Order: sequence, then structure tokens, then C-alpha cells
Amino acid sequence: MEKNPETDIMKIAMVGLANAGKTSIVKTIRKTYHIGESPSPTKSVQRSIFKIFGQNSIVWDYGGQEEYRNSYLDKPGRFLSDIRYLFFVIDIQDTNSFDEALKYFSDVYDFIHEHTPQLIVSIMFHKKDPKIAKDPEIKERIRKLKRKFGAILVNREVGYYETSVYDALTLLTSISLPILGDLPIYNKISVLFANYAIQNSVDYMNLTVDNLLELGKFRIFRKNQEFLDASMEFYKEFGNLEIDSKIRAYNFEGYRFIIVQGKVEDYDYTLNVAHPLSLDQDMPTEEGLNQILQKINELFVEYHPLLT
Repeated sequence: MEKNPETDIMKIAMVGLANAGKTSIVKTIRKTYHIGESPSPTKSVQRSIFKIFGQNSIVWDYGGQEEYRNSYLDKPGRFLSDIRYLFFVIDIQDTNSFDEALKYFSDVYDFIHEHTPQLIVSIMFHKKDPKIAKDPEIKERIRKLKRKFGAILVNREVGYYETSVYDALTLLTSISLPILGDLPIYNKISVLFANYAIQNSVDYMNLTVDNLLELGKFRIFRKNQEFLDASMEFYKEFGNLEIDSKIRAYNFEGYRFIIVQGKVEDYDYTLNVAHPLSLDQDMPTEEGLNQILQKINELFVEYHPLLT
């Protein structure tokens, strides 16, 4: 994660055709999207401002209708300059849009990569919903699309992500990894979680910072659909929960979700833990979680100079 020394604003672009799901992705990450909701088409560009580790950041959600796409390409200096992170969203269910989406991506990328050498590119194969996730045809579509995107992105690293609003965790990871994944603390926290989770039969752990991006995670697919159903139910309810103590626990659909909120080095964080109720094992203890929190605090102190 790098700052723009001139403006001190990190610009994140969410680009794709109309109805690709861009606005739903942004709303899901910000916990303002509700399953079944049909957001109104984005007009031109919608901007959302927030902070990541104290740095001003702005998400540009580009409307995907043809008239708006033409305006971006006609005036690229106005619309496509200073982009640090480019997320291109393609609807994996809409096969008729693939050629148009690839052409649009190529046109946008041609301008941006010439003016932003440090550009980070991510392709989101969106609407890969749970009911079709294992469909061989869907997997083949993604394989072919990766090859076609790769032909455009010659000599540039790219992250490919398979996402769905019905699995909010895929969205959280797909946005967080390109922005924070290169930070050493991300890997350190993920390893810490993996060791703890394996020892305590925990299916999922993650740490979010400023209630927005993920700074480390562990996820096991012991009973993927059961966990998916439970996590989505919990994710929808999370914004309505009153957190008035350090550690709170809630049971959802066969899982116990444990929430721990805290603050270290001026950053608010939330630790989420999911443990299956069906296992004949003890739940994670407060003592064990406090040990995890202590190690997280130590990592924040150690890596704080790299985060600011």
C-alpha cells in the first residue's frame, strides 16, 4: 500500500459493464447491502471516501452504461488518472457480455497502465454464486476468461478472484488482499490465526481494521455450505448488534460467532471467530482469545511504522 505523495489520496477504481455488480460489491464491503436488493444503476461516477490506516482513500464506482463508458474513454485524463488499484468486475453468468467486457477492459487498461506504472490490477469473476460454484461450465468460463485477460495484461501481475454477494467473505478478501496483502503483518496475522484455528477446531478467523478491510484471515471448508449459510446470516445481522463488552458471542445456524473489538495504535479492529457447535470440543476460551489479542497488539506495535 503506497501513498500518493502529491495528493495523499489513494484512488481505488471499481470498473465494469452495467449490471456487473460493482455497486453491490461496494455496498457489501461497507455492510450496507441487503441480499435481494437491486441497486439503482450508477450514474457516471459515485465516490466513497474513507481512511485506510489514516490515509485518505476514495473508491470510484464507475457506472457501466455505454454512454458513461464512452465519456470515460473520451476524457481519460479526467476520469482514469491517478488510479492505484483497478478492480474490473465481470458478470460470470452473462456470457453474452464477455466480448464487450474484454474490449472495455482493454480500452481502460491501455490508458491507465501507461500513466500509472505501479498500478495493481484485480479481475473479479463476480456472481459465482454458491448454487453454481461447482458447475464445470462455470469453471471452464473462468479458465477461458483468465487466458483472454492474460493476453491483454502482458508482463503485468494480476489477481483473479471469484466472488459473490452471497458469500461476503469472498468480497472482503478480494478487496483487501490487493491493498493490504503485501504488508508483512497480513501474513504474520494469517499464520497466527492458522495455528490457533487448527489447535481449537475453529473454521474461520479474520481481523478487520476500521470495520472495512481484512488484515489477516484463516478459513477452512469443513462444511462449506453450512458455514456459508451461517456466515451470511451473521454478516447481515452484524451491523445491528450492540457491542458493549470486549468479547461477545452469538449462535447462528450451527456456529458460534465470537466478536472481539479493540483499539491499538489509533486503529479500531474487529476479530471474528467462527466455531462449529456440532463438534464435541470446548469453545475457544476468553483466555485463549486474549492471548491472540496480545500477539495482535504486539504485531501492530512492531509494524506500525510501515502502516502510516
